[in-house]
Amino acid sequence: MLPLLVLSSVLSVSCDDEETYTTSPSALLDFSADTVRFDTVFTTIGSSTQLFKVYNRGGESLMLPSIRLASGGRSGFRVNVDGMSGTEFADVEVRDGDSLYVFVEVTVDPRNEDNPFLLRDSLQFHLQSGLYQQVQLEAYGQDMIVLRGVSFATDTTLTGERPYVVYDSLCVDSGAILRLSEGVRLHFHSGAFMRVDGTLKAEGSVERPIVFRGDRLDNMFDYLPYDRLDNQWGGITLGASSYDNHLNFVDIHSGGWGIRCDSADAALNKLTIENSVIHNVAGDALSAVNGRLWVGNTELTNAGGHCLRVRGGDVQVVYSTLANFYPWAYRGAALSLSNEWCPLIRADFRSCIVTGYSSNELMLWPTSAPDSLTFNYRFDHCLLNVPADSIGADTLPGGRYFQVRVDSVGHEVSHLGNFPLIDTDIFYYDFSLDSMSQAIGAGHRDDALNLYPLDRLGRSRLEDEVPDAGAQERLSSE
Repeated sequence: MLPLLVLSSVLSVSCDDEETYTTSPSALLDFSADTVRFDTVFTTIGSSTQLFKVYNRGGESLMLPSIRLASGGRSGFRVNVDGMSGTEFADVEVRDGDSLYVFVEVTVDPRNEDNPFLLRDSLQFHLQSGLYQQVQLEAYGQDMIVLRGVSFATDTTLTGERPYVVYDSLCVDSGAILRLSEGVRLHFHSGAFMRVDGTLKAEGSVERPIVFRGDRLDNMFDYLPYDRLDNQWGGITLGASSYDNHLNFVDIHSGGWGIRCDSADAALNKLTIENSVIHNVAGDALSAVNGRLWVGNTELTNAGGHCLRVRGGDVQVVYSTLANFYPWAYRGAALSLSNEWCPLIRADFRSCIVTGYSSNELMLWPTSAPDSLTFNYRFDHCLLNVPADSIGADTLPGGRYFQVRVDSVGHEVSHLGNFPLIDTDIFYYDFSLDSMSQAIGAGHRDDALNLYPLDRLGRSRLEDEVPDAGAQERLSSE
């Protein structure tokens, strides 16, 4: 009889350990999100992966006869449930107090449409009670044009109906002109860059600027899009043979550098950039060696290098904001001037803001080399973040400073405080002026009348008796 008693005991224990599952209609799942949303996803390029969790907090274990995509997988969404990939999953157990990890991705098929289009699906969780719950899945798809290692050897125009995604490089050969129409969006893949040995003509507008940026459309964290990080792509280089480049209403951001102007003939116009932004780059925002540059109504901001680095040449900067509040690591100055390698024929700044985190955002590097003794610079109606005693009593003409205000600690508003809409917690930067900024009323009215009656955003500088320094005017109604 002993063997039979042992067997009976084993069977009894096995029955006691067997899991039971509730079929009560009140036993429901909880979800960490009721909708999983993707920002715009380029067609044919897979999205990043998003995660949500499924919880059983009802007090009893649940068996799910099926978990499935409502579309059967035809929508482009893909899911992974606790390590299993597919479109439908059978008999999934969720014990009391346990949870499931669900990962979601999407790849969007092309539709040959210019505007973004909405994709929807749902992941349905069927319960033994006969009820089902679901999590909605949403994504916007965007058809785009791929440019992979393209070189333009003849005059070409790109239009703004659809975005362009650039892989490897985008080049303009010597003698060719690349024209960018308003609304053109160039998304560069990691490491991709643009090189211009010919000429670049980019003509945007306030309503439809031309944008150079990375191709990551998703977020690193909920509060931080990749588009607010630097070094997402390379940058733009204007080669030694490139002249007569004109950029108007252009937004260049999040690169390894902004615009790099190779050594040139200072008697010929290298670059005119107006009503534009170069922001948040790992290197210099705008740099030039012996170049002839005009910078007007433009923001050069947040650079791991310098916001503007001039090594010789002939440079004029009018109604522009040079502000270095680069948040990621060591940074250079808002402005660096030198006659390294070649004479600094002219560096003329009028109605500008030059500021940043440090106590001195103006770096002057004169050299004693015999062939580079020329070192001419001046500031007229500017707000400068420099030590007050570094300016002295010089006045124009003949001097280097005229009606210059010092943006230094001690004023009611200074440095970062000039720009109240900046939020460093989420790396958001808006260089609109505070009403107490020393830049208010610091601009030159003649330059507003003759050159830039409207600020970078198209607002009048002539409503007030004296315009403000920098690229943005603060209106009296603000």
